Amino acid sequence: MRKTKKALAVLMTMAMVVGCMTGCGGGGGSTTATNDKGEITELIEAVQPESGEYDPAGAAAYEYFSVQTQCYEGFVTYDENGSIQPAAADHWDVNDAATEYTFYIRDDEKWSDGSDVTSADFENTMKRALNPDNGSWYVDFLFVIKNAEKCFNGKCDFKDVGIECIDDKTIKFTLEEPCSYFLDLCKLPTYMPSNCKYARDDNPDWDMNPEQNLGNGPYHLSEHVDGDYVSFEKNEYYRDADQVNVLKITDKFMDDDQAKASAYQTGEINILQGAPSEIAESYEGKDDLQIREVPQTNYILFNINEKPFDDVKVRQAFSLALKRADIAAVVGTACEPGTTFVGKNYKSKVDGTKWSELQGELLEEDLTKAKELLAEAGYPDGKGLPTITYTYPAMNYEANVAQVLQAQWKELGVDVKLEAMEYEVYVDERRNGKLQMARMQWYADYNDPTSWIKMYETGNAQNDVKWSNAKYDKLVADSDKNLDEASRQEQLMEAEKILVSEDTVICPLFSASNQDLIDPTLEGYFTDGLAYTFWYKATKKSN
Repeated sequence: MRKTKKALAVLMTMAMVVGCMTGCGGGGGSTTATNDKGEITELIEAVQPESGEYDPAGAAAYEYFSVQTQCYEGFVTYDENGSIQPAAADHWDVNDAATEYTFYIRDDEKWSDGSDVTSADFENTMKRALNPDNGSWYVDFLFVIKNAEKCFNGKCDFKDVGIECIDDKTIKFTLEEPCSYFLDLCKLPTYMPSNCKYARDDNPDWDMNPEQNLGNGPYHLSEHVDGDYVSFEKNEYYRDADQVNVLKITDKFMDDDQAKASAYQTGEINILQGAPSEIAESYEGKDDLQIREVPQTNYILFNINEKPFDDVKVRQAFSLALKRADIAAVVGTACEPGTTFVGKNYKSKVDGTKWSELQGELLEEDLTKAKELLAEAGYPDGKGLPTITYTYPAMNYEANVAQVLQAQWKELGVDVKLEAMEYEVYVDERRNGKLQMARMQWYADYNDPTSWIKMYETGNAQNDVKWSNAKYDKLVADSDKNLDEASRQEQLMEAEKILVSEDTVICPLFSASNQDLIDPTLEGYFTDGLAYTFWYKATKKSN
């Protein structure tokens, strides 16, 4: 990680903020400026504190995905229903066995310096991601490509990997086996292009340098102030540049909810996505408030490698002791309790049914049973347990959730210590296996249940606790090559039961819809099937 965070705003009391919201009318959207062509000169949004890299081949987290949404364009994109649509590639071919995919990059696909986007730029990201020294968080999703995993593990050269640049505008992938969701994988960071001229291993800071981090989407990185803000300006060479009506987007890194609310109210920012409930509810009935259903899960990750959570009965006791409705209530009205790992709002590719309806409850809530399990594990009424610590990032509603968890585990007979940790430190500690119980949150990276399920395959880069279960791995591997979506879905549902109900490596808590505050004078923006919002077509409503 290369980032440090800085405080951004002076704290205000909630009474002052809410008082202004309810007494001063809508947000500061009327300050959104336009030029004489009717183009919006700048949109400013508040986002979570900066973390991770902007290199698609590296440790992408949080703000990277804003960079990708605004600045990068992969082979494909999603429409508003989550269906695959052409993007940097205007078409592709798939062989009958579904093991070869050939993408044809648009002739007018350009970088923001006017140079051509080539097949080598896509290959460049993949080649660097397959270098273990680059610490790619998404490298596992390349392993469906022939010999990619062997290359990553040093067992063959990159030239042996099933990636072939046929010419500057054509690239072919040969897969190990059929992969039913390969086109979905093309939405991931490791499948995005990175300009060969600058994105090199011997130039490690290129991604934070606006002169070198070129964009092939509607925007390019134009300014980066570490820990403060990042700005994107219109890519004049974008193939649909005439559709880009917002000339500049600025993301301000803010970690204080009251400061965000004040900034929206005063017009310092135009957009506050994911507003905390106590703030969003103050806008109920106003045009500012937009509810955005997202495929997301909040859960607890147990460190199965250390006592007492090396015992499945202890993990199950801690899971069964919780009352998720009470936990969700402290988050707000847009939050729903849930016991699935796959986001309960995720919609099945088979028939559009929400995942929570398909899978049903994977954990019972039974304090009596929880106490019995804890006793069977050798800790009656919590006696003999070592010190237990629940760690969470010091942001948003996490402290409120932690306090409810602590109180509910107290009923189990367990005293749990709470530890808030600066986000980047928290991520490092969790990924290094140093946390006993860690708060986790996962949004779908692509439109498929495996966006969650594959995280806990043996050896996956996201598998922070190094859990391994042969039956789980086989179900996931078999589902990968299963081209029948209905039976494949059954395989993934069975795998999820192992993770949550049987081994209880994770403890699902809830899923939350995003409550967004958006300048009510804006229109024309749209949200794709993964709930990412695209602003480039936004315009001001006519009076």
